[in-house]
Amino acid sequence: MNHNHEILITKQDVAPYIYFVCSMAQRGRMYGGLSGKSDYIGGVFDRWINIIPESVIFNKYFLPKIADNLEVISDYYEYDPKKSGIAPDVLGVKIGKKAIPFVEYVNKWRALKNAPQIEVKSFKKGQYMVSLRNQSYDKKYLVMAETNLDSDYLLPFFEQTVIGEDIYNKLKMDDNVFIKENLNKDLSSVTKIKRDNTNLGSLKLITVCLANDFMRYSNLCGEGGSPFYIKEINETRTPKTLPQTMTFSEWINKKIDNLYSWKENKLDNNKKHTLIDVYVENADKIQVLKNSKSSITIYTISKAKINDTELEANKTYIIKFQLLDRSGAKSGEYFMHKSIIDKIPNKEDIMLDNIKQYIR
Repeated sequence: MNHNHEILITKQDVAPYIYFVCSMAQRGRMYGGLSGKSDYIGGVFDRWINIIPESVIFNKYFLPKIADNLEVISDYYEYDPKKSGIAPDVLGVKIGKKAIPFVEYVNKWRALKNAPQIEVKSFKKGQYMVSLRNQSYDKKYLVMAETNLDSDYLLPFFEQTVIGEDIYNKLKMDDNVFIKENLNKDLSSVTKIKRDNTNLGSLKLITVCLANDFMRYSNLCGEGGSPFYIKEINETRTPKTLPQTMTFSEWINKKIDNLYSWKENKLDNNKKHTLIDVYVENADKIQVLKNSKSSITIYTISKAKINDTELEANKTYIIKFQLLDRSGAKSGEYFMHKSIIDKIPNKEDIMLDNIKQYIR
């Protein structure tokens, strides 16, 4: 698996989803927590943008590894999950024009025997965590991808009606009429739209794993519980005299290999705030100097590592934590730091073989 393999997202990739979302919005049937006609369509696009990677990553990355004439079948049905159940993100595969279903609908969605059950979860590039709400995912594959869409990814869909010289000219203001003085240039005219890039963004594969494994490696935040995660680790000035310290290993318990859980929340002492597990190398070589409600100051005796941050010897660092507030959440959700998702056993080859054996 190549984590650095970038898959480009084009206008053609997104067009079917634009149509699908517009169709549901027009009918006022926005399932999945959206409130129907009270949601303007601009906000709807952003909420549904996470479904785009399903077809892109399978058609451009996974399926070509099996054969050249395969195409994923995405879920474009409209239904209420509370009544019909939840279909997997990948409904099946087409071999040429022949459809091979992985599920069938008998008043509710149900898996076909031996068919691979696959969920695709996408996360924005700037997100620190990956998460999962267990909606009967126990035996399913999880394909996790990182999306990096351009901020103006919808712009190419307006080019025939909006991006024109006549529209731009209508937006021009007559500075001679309104501006008497603008020394600091605080007031500016509308900028002419230019878009040279024909791609809308890109995505990268994070991992393919089993949902059971993800839940085993991650932290469950229950109803009203919020994850407290490491946001950044920065070097800081080392004091001339080190205070009395305790080792970092006294704060954590080994969970799996170099993955550690926290013994307790010594930061804000809130039982509803769950400190997210960390990957640590040479935990006994890290000393804790002090902590606040949102940070821990450490000193390294030798080289060490926390999550994906390499720590040099004889240096002082501040570990800064961030809370993702989900105090109003009514259900549980599993969280893991995105930087260490590769510590979960990878099942990409097994998933591809499962697909290959099932469709032949």
